[in-house]
Amino acid sequence: MKKSNIISMSMALMLGVSLVAGCGNSEGGQSQDAGAAGTKSNTSVGTEGNEDTGSSSSAAASSSDEDMAEIKMVYMPLGSMPKGLQEVEDAINEITEAEINTHVDIEMIESGSYDQQIGLMMSSGEKLDLMLTLPIGSSSYNNMANQKQFMDISSLLSEYGQGVLDTVGNLIEATTVDGKIYAVPTYRTLVTSAYIVMRTDVLEDLGLLEKAQNMTSFTEYEEILEAIKNSDKWGNLAGIVNSDVDGLCLPLAGSYLGVDNFSDASSYDQLGDLNKIIAVDPSGSDDTVKMNFATEEYKAMIDKMHDWYEKGYVYKDAATTEDPAEVLIKNNVGFSYFVEGEIGIEASKTAACGMPMTCVKIETHPISTSSCTKFVWAVPNNATEPEAAVKFMNMMYTDSRIENLLVWGIEGRDYQVKDGVATFVDGQDANSVAYQTADFMFGNQFLALPWEGQSADFRDIAKEEMDSASESKYLGFSCDTSNIQNQLSAIANVIAEYGPSLESGIAEEGTLDEFIEKLNSVGAQDIVDEYQTQLNEWLANQQ
Repeated sequence: MKKSNIISMSMALMLGVSLVAGCGNSEGGQSQDAGAAGTKSNTSVGTEGNEDTGSSSSAAASSSDEDMAEIKMVYMPLGSMPKGLQEVEDAINEITEAEINTHVDIEMIESGSYDQQIGLMMSSGEKLDLMLTLPIGSSSYNNMANQKQFMDISSLLSEYGQGVLDTVGNLIEATTVDGKIYAVPTYRTLVTSAYIVMRTDVLEDLGLLEKAQNMTSFTEYEEILEAIKNSDKWGNLAGIVNSDVDGLCLPLAGSYLGVDNFSDASSYDQLGDLNKIIAVDPSGSDDTVKMNFATEEYKAMIDKMHDWYEKGYVYKDAATTEDPAEVLIKNNVGFSYFVEGEIGIEASKTAACGMPMTCVKIETHPISTSSCTKFVWAVPNNATEPEAAVKFMNMMYTDSRIENLLVWGIEGRDYQVKDGVATFVDGQDANSVAYQTADFMFGNQFLALPWEGQSADFRDIAKEEMDSASESKYLGFSCDTSNIQNQLSAIANVIAEYGPSLESGIAEEGTLDEFIEKLNSVGAQDIVDEYQTQLNEWLANQQ
């Protein structure tokens, strides 16, 4: 598989990375539905959700004598491909065929192939009615919207998706351009943090669990890595593995490894820049747009990663592997990785890695436009059943039956409910379960049952945290990149060439300077200048 040309730089995900597209005064996609959904622009994130009614009564169902609509829905698993997808699809269709006269054909594509397969489906005209975007690569919202590959679904949402609009509130502004809605953000906790994710069994065996749970500095983390390296039992494990398939160990930008104490760490708002070139202080103390890769913080990160690589802590194949962290952990290749995640991350990472994981928070990021557009649901331009797609989307955002089927699978086979939370059926685990995937990828995360290890009121707690979260000064801003597409394309190639070796610590001294020089030669400053100009205009309009 050809490695992605988009490399996310600096600390955390999931797939961690942030994206956005289109400025509020520019087209973000092809207008096929020019109606308006009555939204305002450039507003802060709303957090009032829609209560689940157990049905999709707000979705307009077709009359019984109409032909059954059939939609193809595409998303990816978190980890290995599930064996029990067909039964999940059948259970969903028992509901949708009766209530919205729609048959849902679900296709899951492995994460490593997602970009390529989505591209082929779009270019070939293959049936595709509803799709999930990812926060990296060519299947990102940013990339696809700028290429005008999404349908304007404004009036469709007004007619068939009022439940969606009521649920996401002002989050819809992140995917609205000139009053036209080109996608819908997943309704999930947007309070994200940088975490170190570590194998609990290794920590327990070495007597380091309490130390790990209470660590507050990278010095303490390095002491743990050194202990693992010197362990007879666990010395074969790579201390740090790449977070994603691009060879990146640190997928966030900011001041992390340049400081020692976690309390001194901070992150940038990258204004939705997919290439991670852009960096702005989210506090708004300085509206200056910087080039991330030329900052002292980025240099400090690269230096630290190189030091860790030389000490033998970093997975030697991090820059070239096609496996994400969860697969490497599950296959006993590595001990830990950096990730961007939300409250309750231990439960989701434990499920994804197939073993208990200990997660330690480094820093919490303000809510930004980028965080809203990581995972969105969109109707592609080549959709043959856009109305039915929006009707089903409405169910994803309002109906707990659909949400739990998509996330946890079949009750009694894939999970059971104990004391208000989902857990594996007796005798099952993450390696043997027929179906399970991530709860943050679908319409309304707050409709999904909490997982074992979370409290029964976990979803309520998560929403409360989101209600009180800080926001970037630039929440609501997005950039029209149509004037810098050539530079962005060239930049992506340069990052693909240098990024993995730099961020995995393999690159030799002087490589960073060479990297920055190459970036400047293909128009990095043009990109920074364009973002600065549009940001200044946006700020002026906020007065």
